[in-house]
Amino acid sequence: MKVEKVVLKPRYKKENGLWVIDIDKVKVPFKIEERSVIYIPPGQLGGNHKHPRKEAFIGIGEGLELIYKEGSQIRRLRMNPKGKTYFFIIPPFLEHAVVNNSKSQQGVLIEFADQSQRDVETCDIV
Repeated sequence: MKVEKVVLKPRYKKENGLWVIDIDKVKVPFKIEERSVIYIPPGQLGGNHKHPRKEAFIGIGEGLELIYKEGSQIRRLRMNPKGKTYFFIIPPFLEHAVVNNSKSQQGVLIEFADQSQRDVETCDIV
């Protein structure tokens, strides 16, 4: 099971750092049944679990890092490296977490899922 990572190109981006992504035009590779906005305070994490649903999310925050288990390996992906924004697709039953490594900046996930959250199993990858 692998995480897919897709570059998101902003509709526009200004020199001052402001950017806009039209999320209605993001190609989610499954039928969306649930949408969520998840706030991750500095130094905190979300997830550290696995479940039967497929998820996809956009992470916004310089300190955000996606951590997941691929076989016996723990993988780490910065969600906004060098100011770029990515769309991450998480397959069902994949152990995963998102950590906000920043000491001062908040993080936000815009999450899409193919079903409601259920049968969540806590993991210990972080």
